[in-house]
Amino acid sequence: MTSQARTADRRLVVLAVFGAVLALTAALWSLAGCAPQEAADAPAPQGQEQKDAAGSGASAMDGQPVNWTMDSDCAMCHTSEAASETDAACPQGTAHKAEGVTCAQCHTDEQALSTAHADVKFGDKPAAKPSVITVDPATCESCHGTLEEVAAKTADSTALTDDKGTTVNPHERPAGEKHEANPATCTDCHNNHSKDLPKDAMKYCAQCHHRGTFECGTCHEIRDR
Repeated sequence: MTSQARTADRRLVVLAVFGAVLALTAALWSLAGCAPQEAADAPAPQGQEQKDAAGSGASAMDGQPVNWTMDSDCAMCHTSEAASETDAACPQGTAHKAEGVTCAQCHTDEQALSTAHADVKFGDKPAAKPSVITVDPATCESCHGTLEEVAAKTADSTALTDDKGTTVNPHERPAGEKHEANPATCTDCHNNHSKDLPKDAMKYCAQCHHRGTFECGTCHEIRDR
């Protein structure tokens, strides 16, 4: 074989090797470019969507209408009110729970409640506080007795004592034109989910009285007009 032939053969071998390297490089590049896209387009493993939803606090029911009725479980949305029923700092809440009293036994105004829940959907946060307007005072009296009967039970109560030492029976307001024109109802002072009933009652009194003072004339001198 002549030297020219051997040189030509070597060139053919080099070109063949170079071509193989180029082909292999192109194949690897193609795999590297396509693999991530395929992974992104691949469907999530079964249960992954539910796991992601649980981690974010979402639920498969979010956005669906609640379709509220008087038999609905209020605790599903009204979590803070439900917690008060087992909170020792909320004695009236725990007492009602112990007696087996349900939300609908106190919140009896179905029409008002139905209107309030008309557009409510699962996942809505935060849930609005249950309105005391939906509680009928007659419902309270059916268990606790009339205002006069309750007043007799709280004759020695010192829950409403002003800064000057004047104590008022919380269920027997002193006679007066303003009191008679604005009779109090149970829910004016009582909130089953409150942790401080005396403070709630004082807030009601403070709508008319100076804060911390029940009697007129104890702050300012009364003058003839």
